Formats: sequence, C-alpha cells, structure tokens
Amino acid sequence: MLLGGIDGCKGGWLVIFKNEGTFSYEVISSIEMLNQRFLQPSRFFIDMPIGLSSEGFTRTLETTLRTELQSRRSTIFNPPTREATYEPDRDKAKQLNKRIEGKSLSEQTLNIKSKICELDHFLLHQKSTAFELIESHPEICFKYLNRGKVLQSKKSTSGGIEDRLKLLSNYDQDAFMLYQEIFKNTQRKWVKRDDILDALVLCISNELGFLKKTYYFQDQNIQDLKGLKIKLAYFK
Repeated sequence: MLLGGIDGCKGGWLVIFKNEGTFSYEVISSIEMLNQRFLQPSRFFIDMPIGLSSEGFTRTLETTLRTELQSRRSTIFNPPTREATYEPDRDKAKQLNKRIEGKSLSEQTLNIKSKICELDHFLLHQKSTAFELIESHPEICFKYLNRGKVLQSKKSTSGGIEDRLKLLSNYDQDAFMLYQEIFKNTQRKWVKRDDILDALVLCISNELGFLKKTYYFQDQNIQDLKGLKIKLAYFK
C-alpha cells in the first residue's frame, strides 16, 4: 500500500508519498494525474474539503474543527457551496453562496476555490478503485502528533517551521532530509515552505494511521447530496 499526503500549491498539487518505507514526492499539475501516476493500491490524506454544502444540505464540520484548534481556528476556512464552487465569476460566486448559506466567501476561500472545484469534479467522476482520497488538515494532524496540544507558532515564521520539522522528525528520521530535498529542488513561486510541511505531515499521519489506527472527525451531516462522505482524518 502506497501512503501519501497532498497539498495544493501554485504549481498544482504537491504529493509526498511513502512506498516500502521510502519517501518520494512529485508536483503534479492536475489532480487527474493521480490516475496516471498511482496505479497500485494507494491512500492519500489531502488538505482540501471533500463533500460540500448545496441547496438543501449544509456541511457543518468546520464548527467542530475550529473548536479543536482554539486560537489557531483561523486556519479553518468555510468551504464554498457546490453551486458557488462551479461559478467562475468571483462576485457571482460570493452572491450565490450568500443566497444559499447566508454568508459570503472569504478571500482565502476564493483563492482555493478552483482547487476545490477540481477535486470535487475529480471525485464525482472518478472510476478507479486503486486509490482513496481522504480529507485531512495539517494543523489538526500537528496537534495530535504533539500529544493533543495545538502548535501556537505559525508556519510562516522560521520558528514555526523549526517546531514542525522537529515534531515530524520524532516520528520519521527522514522527514528533515526530505523537506530539504523538496525545498532545494522546487521554486518558491510554485511550492512554498508551508506546502512542503503540510504535505509531509499529512503523509506521516496517514502512514501512522494506516499502521495503527486512523481517527476521524465527523458530525451528524456525514454525506453531501452527491454522496461524498464528510469526514476528516488524523492520527493520534
């Protein structure tokens, strides 16, 4: 079983994965490329919402996740409704979302809306059963690798990067070297430091969860109107 973590980046998607104990990584331009690159049984944690609100259904998991992250709750964005997700015009998307959910869309959400749309379309038309994509969140994963304590430092600071690399190295001795390798071999305009950290923690949490036990956050709204399950994975 190949186990990995995926984070959206300017260059597309950063995929970090482990196969038979060895780390590898790729930057793929579209999520569809997973079908070409990973033909063997695979499981990926991905930092992107799976299962969306729409007219007649509201995704509510973010309430639980914000409670989990306390002072870092701002790292949890409200996903757009499916109708707003597929609307290319930003202003119209905001209006659509406000009509359906009663709230507009933040700039952070608008900036990743195209990635959410790409992933949603992929999942709704995916026929391969070779791999599984499971929603996760880097800061939730960091919290539970840190014995349930939220990391207060920010990934945008050198201290925040150091804190997270030190924590990841406690679980995998190759984590720091892989981080350095990806940093050296990619351009910052396509792959940022925090993209590497996020994909890396998702990969490590995925592997630990597979080998031991994977935990999930869920609430009463467990499936959207298109049949996509709403759950967020982590390891503790």
